[in-house]
Amino acid sequence: MIRYLKLLIVLLAYVGVSCQQPEPPQPYGAIPTKAQVAWHEMEYFSLICYGLNTYTEEEWAFGDVDPKLFNPSGLDTDQWAKVTSEAGMKGLILVAKHHDGFCLWPSKYTNYSVKATPWKNGQGDVLGDLAKSCQKYGLKLGVYLSPWDRNHADYGKPEYVDYYYKQMEELLTQYGDIFEFWIDGANGGTGYYGGANERREIDRKNYYGFDKIFSIVEKHQPEALIFSDVGPGVRWVGNEQGIAGLTNWNVINTHGKVPGETSPEFHKKLSTGEEGGAKWIPAEANTTLLWPKAWYFHTGHQPRTLSNLMDLYYTSIGRGATLDLGIAIAPTGKIRDIDAQALLKFKKQLDREFKENIISKATLTASDARGNSKHFAIEKCQDQDRKTYWATNDEVHEATIDIRFDKAQNFNRLVLQEYIELGQRISGFSFEVERDGKFVEVVNGTTVGYKRALRFERVETSRARLILTTKAPCLTLSEIGMYDAPVLVDDPVITVDLKGWVSFKKAAGSDIYYSLGEKPSETDYKLYSEPIELKEGGRIHYFAKEINGDYSTDVIKKEIGIARNKWNVISPKGMQQAIDNNPKSFAISKSNEIVINLGEEKAISGFSYLPRQDGEKEGIIFEYEFYCSKNGKQWGQAVASGTFSNIENNPIAREIKFEKEVSGKFIKLVAKSDIRQSGIASFAEIQIFTNN
Repeated sequence: MIRYLKLLIVLLAYVGVSCQQPEPPQPYGAIPTKAQVAWHEMEYFSLICYGLNTYTEEEWAFGDVDPKLFNPSGLDTDQWAKVTSEAGMKGLILVAKHHDGFCLWPSKYTNYSVKATPWKNGQGDVLGDLAKSCQKYGLKLGVYLSPWDRNHADYGKPEYVDYYYKQMEELLTQYGDIFEFWIDGANGGTGYYGGANERREIDRKNYYGFDKIFSIVEKHQPEALIFSDVGPGVRWVGNEQGIAGLTNWNVINTHGKVPGETSPEFHKKLSTGEEGGAKWIPAEANTTLLWPKAWYFHTGHQPRTLSNLMDLYYTSIGRGATLDLGIAIAPTGKIRDIDAQALLKFKKQLDREFKENIISKATLTASDARGNSKHFAIEKCQDQDRKTYWATNDEVHEATIDIRFDKAQNFNRLVLQEYIELGQRISGFSFEVERDGKFVEVVNGTTVGYKRALRFERVETSRARLILTTKAPCLTLSEIGMYDAPVLVDDPVITVDLKGWVSFKKAAGSDIYYSLGEKPSETDYKLYSEPIELKEGGRIHYFAKEINGDYSTDVIKKEIGIARNKWNVISPKGMQQAIDNNPKSFAISKSNEIVINLGEEKAISGFSYLPRQDGEKEGIIFEYEFYCSKNGKQWGQAVASGTFSNIENNPIAREIKFEKEVSGKFIKLVAKSDIRQSGIASFAEIQIFTNN
């Protein structure tokens, strides 16, 4: 009897041990806060750009614009919220005050606000209206408050910093919950400054007292994440193209840096993060819906095409960042219909892209599972619940997941998600499919993070495998997605040679149609078959259409400059790279100007300037003057002058149109200053436009 009791005790002890769940993995490195996890899960939101800049069509206003110019006929924040929520966005961040200092709420600390406008007889509050609209449509609200203020008389003095703190208090206490507080890195330079009209520089590291700024946010909005190029809640991705690094760690070392004060070396790490970084500061990829890239409304600018927006998805959200897509409100106070339709088409295509996850049809087996427990089994990767996850045992640094289907499946997309609550672990992956009894790699990568989405040519197979590697004690993975997405026709690729001949490269299975002129009708489009001569420049509209299908790309409009084969740079000598039709090459002028002989007299309506495209900043022109001459000796007054706003973060070609056409054989572009104050000027490409 005693012997049986001893056996029973041993058996019960064995059963008890076998029923125990293994310990979950320990957190690895820096981990996200609950607010950061919620932010990752948003994936997609917008920076709403609206204000006096809308009516002057400037990106960075000087601070001297009369607030009476702000008088929208139909400002409708409900329309903003309705369109963006239907487009799949989860939040809106209002640029409550940009660098010009104009406030979209009735701040009691300045008259340079909606209080001084005719809109609603000075009784309006754009931020207040938007807060109500966000609540109505289930969106989160964020605010952008520019530290730089080109209007305020005390900017650069201690009094302005106190003013900034007080405005923060207004925004963070009067409008409900704030999910993100945006701090821009642009600080100091020329401005109106209460009529001073001068340049003011500040000590970027110490002037604002960022520790105080962070404490104000923490006090009033403890769940709000602070965005800047160094966080501390969210980091800028390092460019305004919406492109995160192919390797994108959510962790990084900030080394005590403050917003707007980072080094070129640190700037290069913003898109990739740093493996083993001490702080969880994930990347936000911000860019614009308007094309060419512009944050504020500009007449004639188009929204991105559907094909371009899909590319943007895979370089931002698809690389583990969030996508902050800037929307420019029109002068009416509404989102333009053409912009709204682009956003809704984007949402519809995403729904089509990820309609059916065929992983649910598969049988999964893993080379390892933590404690052989169902709690960490590989099936957790196909339950469509990101909060559950598969995990390996400790000391397992590489594992293979085998994916089998009862019959062959077609697919061209792979989506992976880590359980980031325990840190970011995966440092490498390879996805292979079986062909003729052998595994062939389809796609590979490094980091995964919250989400990694990859595109590849459609494959057909009944078996695939995923190989994951890590330097962490073990692996975790919460979701696997495999999808068969409909293939879109790519936008046509346009090229223009120095003689003014326009050519298109089309995708297989498509035709290209084009039309010349300003506003073509449907019947004006012609089938492209050979290069088009536009030696005097002009406007061209074009799109691609499936040969054996109904799908067409969006129409793209482009302005073509005049032919440059007869041009010659006469000063400084040896700077033909500025007009060689190669955007990767560039010329440097130590005299801060370039003089070009056009070869013959031309009627000129505008010009474009492309700065160096090698990633370096020295010599990128900020303040410019443009001159035209018939003989190259008498130049007279500048035809155009101003600033290339935000060109440091957005170094794309800048097109400047003149108030009236001028004639000349010689042109001169002068750099009054460059963004680094380096005393040189860079020129990658210069073009001239006419009214043809």
